[in-house]
Amino acid sequence: MRRLAIALVALPLSLAPCPIAAAQLGPSAPPSLTQDEPPPPAPANSDANDDGGLSTLQLALIFGSAMAVLAAIAWIILRDAHRAAPVQERSHTPIDTKLSARERERQQRQRRAKAKAARQQRKRNRQR
Repeated sequence: MRRLAIALVALPLSLAPCPIAAAQLGPSAPPSLTQDEPPPPAPANSDANDDGGLSTLQLALIFGSAMAVLAAIAWIILRDAHRAAPVQERSHTPIDTKLSARERERQQRQRRAKAKAARQQRKRNRQR
C-alpha cells in the first residue's frame, strides 16, 4: 500500500515540470526548437543505379594501385634484406649423395674453425 501511495505522488510530480520547461523557451526561441521540421522532399530525378559513389572502374583502379604500392614496398624490403644478409657458403652436394661420417666430421670442423676465426676477428675489431 505504501508503494502505491509513493507511485501515485511521484507520477504527478514528474509530469509537473513539462509545462514549466516549455514556457522557458519563450517567443524568441528558434523555430527548430518549437516546431518539427518537415522531412526534405525526395529528389525529382532519382536514378536507382546512380548512388553518387565511386564507379566500379574507379574502385578497381584504387585497389589495384594500392596493391601495386604494397608489392613495391615488399620488393624493396626483400631486396634490401638480401643485400644485407651475409652470404653463407653451402656445399652444393645433391641430396641423393650421402656423405661418409668422416667427411661430415671434417666439414663440421671446418665450419667451427671458420666461426671461431670470425669471432676472434670481431673481438679484434671491437671498439674500445
